[in-house]
Amino acid sequence: MIADVSGGRIVKVRPDRDHVTSEGHICLKGPAMASITHDPERILTPLRRKGAAGDFEPVSWDEALDDIASRLKAVTAAGGPGAIGTYTGNPAAFGTLRYGYSSMFGRALDPVSKAFSVTHTDGAAKVLAQEFLYGGVAPFTFPDLPGCDFLILIGANPVISHMSLITEPRARKYLDEIHARGAVVVVDPRKTETARLFEHVPIRPDSDAWLLASMVQHIFASGLEDRDVVEQRCTGASELRVAIAGITPELASARCGIPAEQIRTLAERFAGARTAAIYGRLGVCRGSFATLTNVMIETLNVITGRFGAPGGWVSGVSPIDGEDGPPVYPAYGATRTRIGDLPSLMGTTSGGTLAKDITTPGPGQLRALFIDSGNPVSSYPGGDRLADALEQLDLLVSLDLYVTETSRHAHYILPAMTFFERDDLTQMWASNAPRPWVQYVPAVLPPQGEARLEYDVYDAILERMGHPGIFAARGTPDQARPALMDVVDHAVRAGVYGDRFGERPEGLTLERLQREFPHGKRVAERVDAAASWKRVRTPDGKVRLLHTVTEKELARLQAEPSPASDVLLLIGRRKLGSMNSWMHNVERLVRSDRPTLLINPHDARNRQIRDGDKVIVSSASGSVEVEVEISDEISAGTVSYPHGWGNKGGWSRAASLPGVNINLLTSSRVEDFEQVSGIVHLDGVKVTVSAA
Repeated sequence: MIADVSGGRIVKVRPDRDHVTSEGHICLKGPAMASITHDPERILTPLRRKGAAGDFEPVSWDEALDDIASRLKAVTAAGGPGAIGTYTGNPAAFGTLRYGYSSMFGRALDPVSKAFSVTHTDGAAKVLAQEFLYGGVAPFTFPDLPGCDFLILIGANPVISHMSLITEPRARKYLDEIHARGAVVVVDPRKTETARLFEHVPIRPDSDAWLLASMVQHIFASGLEDRDVVEQRCTGASELRVAIAGITPELASARCGIPAEQIRTLAERFAGARTAAIYGRLGVCRGSFATLTNVMIETLNVITGRFGAPGGWVSGVSPIDGEDGPPVYPAYGATRTRIGDLPSLMGTTSGGTLAKDITTPGPGQLRALFIDSGNPVSSYPGGDRLADALEQLDLLVSLDLYVTETSRHAHYILPAMTFFERDDLTQMWASNAPRPWVQYVPAVLPPQGEARLEYDVYDAILERMGHPGIFAARGTPDQARPALMDVVDHAVRAGVYGDRFGERPEGLTLERLQREFPHGKRVAERVDAAASWKRVRTPDGKVRLLHTVTEKELARLQAEPSPASDVLLLIGRRKLGSMNSWMHNVERLVRSDRPTLLINPHDARNRQIRDGDKVIVSSASGSVEVEVEISDEISAGTVSYPHGWGNKGGWSRAASLPGVNINLLTSSRVEDFEQVSGIVHLDGVKVTVSAA
């Protein structure tokens, strides 16, 4: 994007038509961040709690940081190991290194501090599936869109999301091209905005594992696998054949609602295409078999020879990675949660346990929490109980732009920057690009008000407590607390595309990126598909087709009782302007939006419900009242409501919007989470719907 600035304000944000990858395509949410940057309700000075939740007064940075450091010292003295935690929200994914340094701050305070995040409502299943097959969780695998002939999208709606975990601004263009020369098949309980454009295969919610496992079974049973890949580059194939043999298309059909012959045909089309990939996203990451579903996605791509092949299923590298790829995270199960004994993923604790970690006495009880751009009261189940639990903390610090449903409970809210006010490198998402590119962008504006970079805030607190800086080892003797972009520049220069500090003059530095490549630098015409095999981190370098956890999950799947035919299953959905609650204070994004419960005409007639009625939606965990919208785009037996609504707090536009937090219908009981991953169950929730 290009931002036009006048008088210290952004007056217009427009496409960068010279950008090496986007070529002038932008998403409407990017320009909308200018409205957030200049929002009169944005927090621009540190706020200190003075009364009830939501009651704050402005204070100086020194007052806030001195008191926070003092309280932290008291917590560490009295609470013992595990008393401090951090929570990282989704917006943090878009800032350079932010997922890394917030948890590093926690560990600097306490080596066994807990790192919570939004991951267990979003990408944890993908993370774990990759670890089971490839021995490592990063970088993420994705479809090589420019060369793909046959693409299956399951639980994904890229017309709205523009795809995630894949950096391709022209994704819609490539989807159209794939469909023209082959096919794009959309598997979803709803005829989504994407499904309307391509082939749609309706499926019963939370049954994706049945479909995918039966496709694997049919491919093996019919000899459609790539035998060279399976025999030479994989282990566990024979064991997987046995474990999956009973999951036939006929059995799967009864569970997922797709005819057995259609399942076979889909598997055969996928295996027979010249190039192909199957890609899943949020819709396959929040069900009761989320990990198994994602394992089956990876497995289908591997056994048909799509992994590491042009036009297939690939992975890339970040500009801060070395030749050996990204850093290695702790192995699966190396640490487990205090509440529920769930495995931690990438060192991250299941966010669903947050409330009980605060309220359950004993060793390791959470007493202080830093929330970086997160809103777990809205995004996790049991938000009302979490809100009550947050009130019991000795210290809650929120780094945010607004007084949100979560930050209103903080002792301090510290004003953070938007991406227009800080330097950034496309570090995290560069590894997910079919057409790899790197871009460094200096700040467009100086920080508004007293907003500060989160990294600087964390380092200032550590300094007050007598701790070294987060990246102290990266600094020179006279730079014990290096600036963030100095750390990033060092990582880029040492990375796979870097200049190696002068040894490779053609390599990259931040200064060269800014000077020579303001519109981004293409580091390759296409992702090096074959190099994906180099990033398999199992001990023997082969893909592990059957992990012990996968075997147990396949057995659990087959032992599941058949669902009752009259049950309604609730799923979420995304809308273009209101995808995340943190955009809800932008008038032009939400002014024409209206959250409704989609219901099929057949299900509505059976319940004597008319379009526009108010209805009560109830589950084992709660009830909400919403407006209903009758639509034949939603499959019978399924209802759908968008997530992120029901705003409260100090953002008046967001709080004035209609709608409810649909997560109030989901379970916050640890025993209801997926036990192999700690993922909370947000899609495929059993509900009843009746006229209000």
